[in-house]
Amino acid sequence: MVRLQMRLAKKRYLKSKRIYEYERISLPIPKEFHEAIRPYLKEDLIAKATVGKDSLVITLTPVKTLRHAANDPAKTQHKSSL
Repeated sequence: MVRLQMRLAKKRYLKSKRIYEYERISLPIPKEFHEAIRPYLKEDLIAKATVGKDSLVITLTPVKTLRHAANDPAKTQHKSSL
């Protein structure tokens, strides 16, 4: 069982004369899912939330980047090997 947590975040500006406050909501991940989530820790994820009749579904999808195309072996072959 997990519970959404809300806290008030504070940022100082104008040489600490003023404070900007906003709410942050977080969702702790249970220990049993840590190994499944570990490959995605340093990746950007797109978050989508849908509300059903009695449920909340949060979907996290990795962002496709162009850095995968840079490592394509077909593009790195030299003309001499053809």
